[in-house]
Amino acid sequence: MHKLFLIDKLKFDLRIYILLVGVDPMRVYFFKEGLCRLATCEYRSPNPANLDNLYMHLTNYAINKFSSAYVSNKGSGEDNVGHKRSLTFAMQYLKEMGHDSDKVMSDIKSNIIKTICAVQPQLRHTYRSCQPDDVDNSMCFEILGFDVMLDEKLKPWILEVNHSPSFSTDSPLDFKIKKNLIVDVLQLMNLSWTKKM
Repeated sequence: MHKLFLIDKLKFDLRIYILLVGVDPMRVYFFKEGLCRLATCEYRSPNPANLDNLYMHLTNYAINKFSSAYVSNKGSGEDNVGHKRSLTFAMQYLKEMGHDSDKVMSDIKSNIIKTICAVQPQLRHTYRSCQPDDVDNSMCFEILGFDVMLDEKLKPWILEVNHSPSFSTDSPLDFKIKKNLIVDVLQLMNLSWTKKM
C-alpha cells in the first residue's frame, strides 16, 4: 500500500482473533480484543534510501523488538503506550481523530467473513474426507489471527491469516489479551479443566 493510515506517525497493523467452529455450517466468533502492533521508526514512503529499513516498513513484533526504539508495556492496563497496544486503543484513537471506528470495525469483519467464505468449500471437503462420521460438525475448532492494515481512507486490507497465531507473551498487556482469548474459547467450546479418571 502506498498511502497508509498511521498512529503517532508509525506504520501499524491490527491482529484480529477469531474462533472458527465447524465447517458445515461454519460458525465464526470474533474476539472483542486484539493487538495493535506498531513499527518503531517514523514512516516515510518507500524510496531507495529507506527501503531496507525493516523497523520502518514492517510491523512484525519479532523484528521490531530488536529496535533500540522499541518500548514495551509495563502494565496490563497500559494499552496506549509502547509498540504493542490493544485493538481497543486503536479504535479509540480513530474515534478521537474524528473517524467512524464502528464502520472501520464493521469493514474489517466483513473482509474477514469474505476471506473465510472463500476457503469454506475446500475446508469442508478436507474435513468430510477426514471425518466422514462427524454428523454433528462438532469435532473441530481453530483460533485464527488475521493481520489487517488500514490505508489512508481507512479501508482495511488483510495482509495475512495465521492458522497458528503465537500465544507467547512478553508484556502484561500481551498476557491479558491472550489469556482472556483462551479462556473465552474454552468457555465457548464448553471445555473443562477437570481431569477425567
